[in-house]
Amino acid sequence: MMKRLVLVLGLLSIAAVSAAAVTTAPKDPGPEIIRLKMGDMELPFQHWKHQKSLNQECYHCHNTKIGKIDRWGKDTAHKVCIACHELEDKGPTTCLQCHPKKTKS
Repeated sequence: MMKRLVLVLGLLSIAAVSAAAVTTAPKDPGPEIIRLKMGDMELPFQHWKHQKSLNQECYHCHNTKIGKIDRWGKDTAHKVCIACHELEDKGPTTCLQCHPKKTKS
C-alpha cells in the first residue's frame, strides 16, 4: 500500500512540474512505434498506444520538449515507466520483462 502511495505521489509531482508542457493533441503524433535505446538494448515502445491511453497529454513523458524525454535512461525508465505500469497494472514491471537473460551461443 505504501509503495503504491509513493508511486502515485511521484507521478503527481511529475505531472505538476510538467504542467507547462503541451496538453492538446500534437500536430505531429510521431512514429507509431519508437525504439528506445538503453545501452546496447532497444525497447520497442508503443508510442501511439501510450498517447491514446494518456488522452494525448504529452507532458506525462515529455517534460520540456515534445519529441524528447528529458534525461532518458535507466533511471528515468525505472522511475516513470515502471511506476505508471504498476499504477495501471499494465505493461512490464519486473526486471526480466524488459531485460531478458542473454542466451549463450
